[in-house]
Amino acid sequence: MGTERNTDGAVGRFAVIAVDRHGRLREDDEVLAGVVRELADERRPVTDVVVLSHGWQTDAAAATATYEAWVRTMADHLEVRADESDRRRPGLRLLVVGVHWPSAPWEDPDSLGSLTRRVAAHTELIGDPAAARELEPLLAEDDPEALDPADEARLRTLDELSGLSKGLVGAAPGDDRGDFSPRRIFADFRRSAWYGTVGAAPIRPLLAPLWVTSFWKMKRRAWHVGRTGVHRLLTVLRAAEPSGRVRFHLVGHSFGAIVCAGAVQGERPDSAVPVDSLTLLQGALSLWAFAPSIPDTGRHGFFHPLVAHDLVRGPVVATQSRHDRALAWFFRMAATASADNRLRPRTPRYGAVGTYGLAGLERTERDVVRKGRLQYAFEPGTRYNLDCSQVIAHPGFSVQGAHSNLIHAELAAVVWEAILPAGG
Repeated sequence: MGTERNTDGAVGRFAVIAVDRHGRLREDDEVLAGVVRELADERRPVTDVVVLSHGWQTDAAAATATYEAWVRTMADHLEVRADESDRRRPGLRLLVVGVHWPSAPWEDPDSLGSLTRRVAAHTELIGDPAAARELEPLLAEDDPEALDPADEARLRTLDELSGLSKGLVGAAPGDDRGDFSPRRIFADFRRSAWYGTVGAAPIRPLLAPLWVTSFWKMKRRAWHVGRTGVHRLLTVLRAAEPSGRVRFHLVGHSFGAIVCAGAVQGERPDSAVPVDSLTLLQGALSLWAFAPSIPDTGRHGFFHPLVAHDLVRGPVVATQSRHDRALAWFFRMAATASADNRLRPRTPRYGAVGTYGLAGLERTERDVVRKGRLQYAFEPGTRYNLDCSQVIAHPGFSVQGAHSNLIHAELAAVVWEAILPAGG
């Protein structure tokens, strides 16, 4: 179900619209119709639409709470810089739409109290009924000191039943990985002093390889949801205001970065929807996603058409943090069987934008987001890699680290500078 709020000032209506795992918009609550009416209302014209997408392991309640916190932080920052905003964009009025998509393998972990329910939920995640016979002994077993051959075989079978490919770097999201090695994942996870939870769900060492499969499965879902449901949402919103005066901006966190890129690219080359800025907060997509050529491979990045066809008219901004353990670990596990993960010195074959930045692109600049820094000068057509380690910090004792530590005035400033044109 969607939700909506009316706020004062330049940040006008805020709405949450749901997309199911098949990429269908949930329109039963009329929230989308209300957003369309707002866009068509010329009494208080909307100047900019901002579409937000959350990432992995976020249920509907958490998505709404996260979006409301982002909107409050954005509004507070705009109030501080109201004079400058009025000068640069007179009459600025935003419509903010948050997208909720089913990014958790199961929406209600508390409902998985029995072994039967856990097996059923994991079977649904894998997507093949045959998974149940492999899952039951894994979910019932205590964690061993070492991974025995029978459990390793079960984990390999589950990964195969998931339908994921090993398409290597440059393939579609979810398939852009190397071989799957349960033994190395298990051993690496046991060595990690910080292992514990993802969201509210504990990760046991025995199930760590299954979580890696889940990560890539949800990555594929993010791409599907983006190129279908969220792409349709963008199309509907653009059609509601055909004059072309309204600017559109996408902001995605984690797998939400894939949702946003997929929403722009669409399902066919002729169906792309250009936008005015793209902000990737700790993006869980390949560092080569937009590259025209991935070294040593003869391939381009899967989302290279966004750059090749100028589908983002303004800046593309990507944050990185060395305190983001989730991206660093799960992407490293995509290459566990690879003896050499390097394409060139210091550049990995498999790695996230939120760890390494956007790679292989011209017109890319690096900058540092320091504590207290609230002003930038982003130029259209330029890509920015921002080291946010001073702000996206405080990793805590979990596999996620600081991956979701995003509610900061400094990051609100980054989003605003992507939205507001330079100059003025």
